[in-house]
Amino acid sequence: MSQRSAFLAAALIFVLLVSAVPAEAQRDFEPLFDKFNFKLEGSWVGLTTDIRLDSELLGRGTTLSFEDDLNLDSGKTIPTLSFEWQIAKKHKLGVRWQDINRDSTAQALTEIQWGDEIIPIDANISLGFDITQAFIDYAYYPWVKDRWAAGFGLGLRWMDIQATLAYRGVGEEETIEGSSDVKGSAPLPYIYFEYRRLLSDNWRFITGLGWLYVKIDDIEGGQLIGRLRIEYLTDRRWGFGAAINFANAGVDWTAIAIEEENILDARIDLDIWDFSVFVRVRF
Repeated sequence: MSQRSAFLAAALIFVLLVSAVPAEAQRDFEPLFDKFNFKLEGSWVGLTTDIRLDSELLGRGTTLSFEDDLNLDSGKTIPTLSFEWQIAKKHKLGVRWQDINRDSTAQALTEIQWGDEIIPIDANISLGFDITQAFIDYAYYPWVKDRWAAGFGLGLRWMDIQATLAYRGVGEEETIEGSSDVKGSAPLPYIYFEYRRLLSDNWRFITGLGWLYVKIDDIEGGQLIGRLRIEYLTDRRWGFGAAINFANAGVDWTAIAIEEENILDARIDLDIWDFSVFVRVRF
């Protein structure tokens, strides 16, 4: 089962389980919080991706902007799934999941070193780049008032990255071609702060900020996460809204791949802007 199918199945099971929660349970938390909610989002994501793949044998690689140098689209519309569970009056768990697939073709304007591969000038390059990310947040709210609440907690951003690159060019006497498939998974924790306020009985405003610089095994780097969301509550069950989300990461990744006993290291700088509209159901 693919990661996308597994997440969709888990989300469906979650919705079926919490749909049995009686309305009285929701009334203990509203209108600042939902006991449970599930959101289906339509998201336009804007990305900038700079990656360098170093080789133990050849040394430091060429830093590539996947959007500028290899013609990857800088924007794409995707579905996003998320849910929140108010475990207790002052404790909340949230999950948000996205899968971003892009591919492109380009021509090398200069010689490129990508790991063990030396790509000649004018070579034809095809690239596939896939990012799957899930944000898991726990927040504790020491300050809960009638119209606002503020809290802090911990989060984990799990990222799966795969870059598949193939090229074909002409050397002095023969055709030069090759390919590389690099993939890895990175758990990136962060400290998280959240503030929410009721603008009226039907309008709710929520903003959050996360940050941390860490070194975990072969991964060292930092990230910044920002969120801004406004919701309209049509009734006790349904609502809709819009959100702006930002997440960046700057990571040095040791031994992201090993090709024929040669160790490849990576430097990844990634910015993702996310503009979403959503429908939310509360349980």
